[in-house]
Amino acid sequence: MTATPVTAPTAIASQGWRRGAGPAAVESAWRRALRNPRVSISAFILLLIAAVSFGAPVLAPYSPTTLTDMPLLPPSSQYLLGTDDFGRDALSRLLYAGQISLGVSIASVLIATVIGVWLGLLAGYYRGWGETIIMRAMDLLLSFPTIVLAIAIVSALGISLQNVIIVIAIVYIPRFVRVVFGATLAVRQSEYVQSARVIGAGDGRILRTAILPNVAAPILVQTSLSLGFAILVETGLSFLGLGAQPPTPSWGNMVSAARNVMELNPWLLIAPSAAIGITILALNTLGDGLRDALDPRLRS
Repeated sequence: MTATPVTAPTAIASQGWRRGAGPAAVESAWRRALRNPRVSISAFILLLIAAVSFGAPVLAPYSPTTLTDMPLLPPSSQYLLGTDDFGRDALSRLLYAGQISLGVSIASVLIATVIGVWLGLLAGYYRGWGETIIMRAMDLLLSFPTIVLAIAIVSALGISLQNVIIVIAIVYIPRFVRVVFGATLAVRQSEYVQSARVIGAGDGRILRTAILPNVAAPILVQTSLSLGFAILVETGLSFLGLGAQPPTPSWGNMVSAARNVMELNPWLLIAPSAAIGITILALNTLGDGLRDALDPRLRS
């Protein structure tokens, strides 16, 4: 009968906030995700592709730009995928091309994630004019077809890998904004967010520690899916001559270069096409598996 009635609301609020964003829930969700075979198998495939690609300086048997006097050789024990029309080893170029395609995609999606997540958080938490300006700008970007918008921006900025990274980031920022905006609206009035306000947490701390951890699942899913689409955009731009420029190899310009000589060595077309397809399939499967494991509405 003393000070307990006064301090109890604060204590309950603090406990509620910790329950809302506690590490136990996150750890449990990750355990569920890792037990999902779609997540574990696709993650293993992606790690293998990344290790082989970024380990190209060690694994590649030849330099990707070394010219020989033996163009368009078929696969052999010396050149496992043969040589291209300039006599360069196709396997070495495939491995180094993975560095470009994966590196550009990862960098662009990281930029899109950071900017898109915080714009979505701000729009969903504060609402008002900020929400109107941010969401209408995102709607404007989403109104253009992805590849058309990417081609237009690259043409305006100039052809370079740095500009390709910027272009893909711009194209995919709206997707993160919309995902995080919707998730923030769903949790902004939750008990643990209200509890954080009761114990005196500022807006920045609430966004970082109460809301962001509880919208992390859709962010992870969107990141995985966006990486797959980013690879598709990068390879598409390189295929059109707007991405990596020869002699720098990328999966897209390897496919483009192989079109005219695929009858003489079909592996010049098959290998990079298979690398693109397997990587995108693994990323999409990973995204679907994460969604099923982390979304409580999809669990029985």
